[in-house]
Amino acid sequence: LSESKIKMVKKYMERRINREPISHIFGHQEFWSLDFVVDENVLSPRPETELLIETALNCIYSPTSKILDLGTGSGAIAVTMAKEISECKVSAIDIDPKSLNIAKENSERHGVINRIEFICADLRTSDWSGCFSLILSNPPYIKSEDIEKIMPEVRNYEPRKALDGGVTGLDFYRSIIPMAVNRLEENGFLILEIGHDQAYEVTALLNNFSCYQNIKVIQDYSGYDRVVKAQKTNG
Repeated sequence: LSESKIKMVKKYMERRINREPISHIFGHQEFWSLDFVVDENVLSPRPETELLIETALNCIYSPTSKILDLGTGSGAIAVTMAKEISECKVSAIDIDPKSLNIAKENSERHGVINRIEFICADLRTSDWSGCFSLILSNPPYIKSEDIEKIMPEVRNYEPRKALDGGVTGLDFYRSIIPMAVNRLEENGFLILEIGHDQAYEVTALLNNFSCYQNIKVIQDYSGYDRVVKAQKTNG
């Protein structure tokens, strides 16, 4: 190795010794066999979130579906859905303009920027416009007091706004579930990633609304509750 490459490797090693995530060191993270640009402003996409994509693809009933991604971050969900469903239209909301810049860069890298509308807004308070076949979200769901207990790679380097779900970890679900009622098409699906111990609470929130039917909890490949889906019906 040249002297410059040795210095570069040593610098990378020092960063990793300090528990900086590899995705941040190299600026990329694989998700759904696609390469995504990431930095300190966005949550690096996790393999567990691929289950949300699998679930969503199994719920598609039209190639021209309209999809809403709440809290898009790196754009991993929005971009992947746009890649998989060639005629769909996606709206992607995030409160942070820096996150949206990363999401736009990823959508351009993968040739879907013309089919994704990026919206800078607080998903908990904004009145989302439009009517959607699918509403998807991997919202922040860690209890505020638990953030200091998680691994330093996450605690010290991932954006807190993408982690902190409030005192109970349910703040975002309490906002998303009622707001989605008026934004889902008839027979449309709300699909949410959850913490492994949140299935009971999230399904209870869904059961507060009679229009949500066919509620199902789906386990990831490690056997943990990971995704909740519900279908909107007016019957």
